[in-house]
Amino acid sequence: MGEKGTRKPTLSDVSRLAGTSTAVVSYVLNSGPRPVAEKTRLKVEEAIRLLGYRRNPLAGALSGGRSNLVGLLVPDTANAFFGELSRYVEAEGRRRGLLTLLGNTGYHPSRADEYGVAFSELRPRGIFVTTGEEPLHDDETPRVYVQWAVPGAASPSVVFNDFDGAKLVVEHLLQHGHRDIVCVAGEIAVGPAHGREGGWRQAMNDAGLSSEGRLIRTSFDRVEVGRAVRQILQIENRPDAIYATTDEQALVVIRTAMSMGLQVPGDLAVVGFDGIREARFGSFPLTTIALPLEELAIHAFDALDEPDPGKSVVLDGALSIGVTCGCEPGTAAGTSRLDAASGV
Repeated sequence: MGEKGTRKPTLSDVSRLAGTSTAVVSYVLNSGPRPVAEKTRLKVEEAIRLLGYRRNPLAGALSGGRSNLVGLLVPDTANAFFGELSRYVEAEGRRRGLLTLLGNTGYHPSRADEYGVAFSELRPRGIFVTTGEEPLHDDETPRVYVQWAVPGAASPSVVFNDFDGAKLVVEHLLQHGHRDIVCVAGEIAVGPAHGREGGWRQAMNDAGLSSEGRLIRTSFDRVEVGRAVRQILQIENRPDAIYATTDEQALVVIRTAMSMGLQVPGDLAVVGFDGIREARFGSFPLTTIALPLEELAIHAFDALDEPDPGKSVVLDGALSIGVTCGCEPGTAAGTSRLDAASGV
């Protein structure tokens, strides 16, 4: 109906067909800020349907003059963890009537700032930042740090209990009798890496074992991880277990070990951290710490709706038992923290 063949229907077109004002149409589209009589609302919705009207994302101004957009800054969506996190954020935003803009920063603070400035010009409801960078340019756009918050950040944050998660999964290796446990980590111990390394050291220390000389730093590039792991496994007294601070690193460890003729977990036990789908539900399930990404997304949007500057929500992961640690196939995945503490 109407002029769909020549131009897109507008808010004014909807209001004329419904016999009401554009303001009332806006109230229906935005569920407020003023109530609309049921009869009038039905007329507006019918006009929208007949005209095939689709709102402009920037036209639906929210309270404070903000659009129905949110920004999300991640280092690299090619990394499965950040790809899955992005999907959960996008899904939760859509459930709340918001659209998500995605920016890949490549771990470069300057690029993160460029995206922050560009997103802010679109007057988004807020920006979610996963890499902890503070904005270089002050603006009024609300921010929520997710997965990583810099110490003393003024904006609210939703992060994971990386230290206890790491301690839990390393303790699981210790329960299997492993004593020479190497940690494969990123190039620098900042953000989540700090807690994930710290939990490994604490578990080793509690067991009366030294972590000295057992930390291997490498970039997150899979080729570089493979090279570093191959060097570890070629030495005469190779470790009997490896704890990788990310699942992507753990998967590379497994592939590298098998390419060298080693059996996992027979010759080398491997555990990870993150709980990405590829690791947990593949044909060779990885023992790892599964993080509650859906819960993180919900809390992140709640922090935008009810801002509490400086407030930090900390979420626990759960031990997800696969076969790479030495447990028998068929052991229940998604084991809770309480169950995991009872032993293997």
